[in-house]
Amino acid sequence: MKQLLIPLICAGLCVGTGHAQTLVDDFENSGRQWDEISCSSFIVNNPYQTGLNVSCKCLELLRTPGCEDWSGAITHFTTPVTGYNYVHALMYRNNDGMPNLKITDNGTDLDMAPMTTIVANEWQDVVFDISSKPQADFVFFMADRNELTADAVVLVDDIIFSNDATPRTEPNTACTPVAPVVPGDYTLVWNADFTSASLPANWNVEVRNDGGGNNEIQYYCAKGVSVGTDPQEGKHCLILTATKEDYMDKKCTSGRVNTQGHTYFQYGMIEARIWFPRTANGLWPAFWMMGNDIPQVGWPACGETDIIELGNSNGFNGRQDRYFNGASHWGPDWQTHYQYANDITNSYSVEDGFHIFTCVWTPEKVAMYLDMGTHPNANPYYEMAITPSTASDAPGTYFHKPNHILLNLAIGGNFPGIYNIDGITALNNGPCSMYIDWVRIYQRGDENQSFHSDVLSEAIEPTTPQGIESIQPSDISIQKVLRNGQLLIIRGEKIYTTTGQSVQ
Repeated sequence: MKQLLIPLICAGLCVGTGHAQTLVDDFENSGRQWDEISCSSFIVNNPYQTGLNVSCKCLELLRTPGCEDWSGAITHFTTPVTGYNYVHALMYRNNDGMPNLKITDNGTDLDMAPMTTIVANEWQDVVFDISSKPQADFVFFMADRNELTADAVVLVDDIIFSNDATPRTEPNTACTPVAPVVPGDYTLVWNADFTSASLPANWNVEVRNDGGGNNEIQYYCAKGVSVGTDPQEGKHCLILTATKEDYMDKKCTSGRVNTQGHTYFQYGMIEARIWFPRTANGLWPAFWMMGNDIPQVGWPACGETDIIELGNSNGFNGRQDRYFNGASHWGPDWQTHYQYANDITNSYSVEDGFHIFTCVWTPEKVAMYLDMGTHPNANPYYEMAITPSTASDAPGTYFHKPNHILLNLAIGGNFPGIYNIDGITALNNGPCSMYIDWVRIYQRGDENQSFHSDVLSEAIEPTTPQGIESIQPSDISIQKVLRNGQLLIIRGEKIYTTTGQSVQ
């Protein structure tokens, strides 16, 4: 396996005093393979950083009423674990059901219930007695062995083998929030962090019920767009909300916004920190870009870059939260449409909390990355060459001009393959929201790039060096130019450096 078991002696995870133990997984930088059984399991951001567990990551197990009672996750050991009498695991459950642990000793399985009483909706140390099986070839956690009438969800973290049965009472180590990775030659030129009481003026709220060209079933309207705080971290966010309701001629409403005509740019690193809703089944959220010339040339001649899309029907097998894509669309007209998409099944969920999605757009290519702060060496999940061209079928003809940003939460349509509100199971328990913490544009000092914003965005967060965003917003046109190798911002009759200093 990718990760060897490491004996620990009171190194922050000790049970009792002075007892040697073995850490199986804490999921923070897990290289260990966990295979889902029957229903679904995946490594997620810890949604309840409180009590005994303030770590960043944990394992989520899900069993629905239609799944087998042994639904869960299993990991195998290259070398069997021996010499321990107990297995401890921090657990958080949505009910007071009965999780089980199974281990094996030379092919003989042992299926056991926990020694401790299960408490719902709080982290606790759940202990299993394995003294009758002193050798373990694997550990297999099952979400709930009871008969179910509703989904059973259990979070698991900090799994250890120990010779002490005493439950842990001390919290584990808090994690450090992930920061975006910004190469040294990039400068922050635009930031939207949605700290105002209302949506900034450089965002357009779309009102439309035409299905977006994809047979979507929602009515995009102002009631689907708001500014507020997310329920997990309390961050100021742009909020797009999908609701099952009768509205005009539709059975559901949602939100879609764009910066067309206000903030647009050519080349750069574009990022957003987003908490997506559970898409299963029928929701189709996206963070994307289109050519700012769409009113003049139409689609797809404007060019479209989909940085992240979720909810495709190909993921309807229990992996909707990890199945997503990047894509590009181009061509001279509707009848002559070219596209390239890359679908992936990620190793962890992107619907469990905030994640950072990045598009690096250069004169040579577009590439998309997930959580670069956590995985700085990861390959892009999408990449396409855009070598300049004049051919009508070449992407390089359409992706070398200013683009604007779009964010939306679609319902149904061709992507999820659901065309009736009754098939949108994601809204069965009420409205669902997509939270956008911030959107940022970084650029290099390159004469090939351009940037325009007729309203500067809000101030950047205090932890980020102050840049041009410290200049007060107004309706004066903003232009960016390269002079003698230095990137400068022209605002009205005044000139500023990218750090906000006035240039005489």
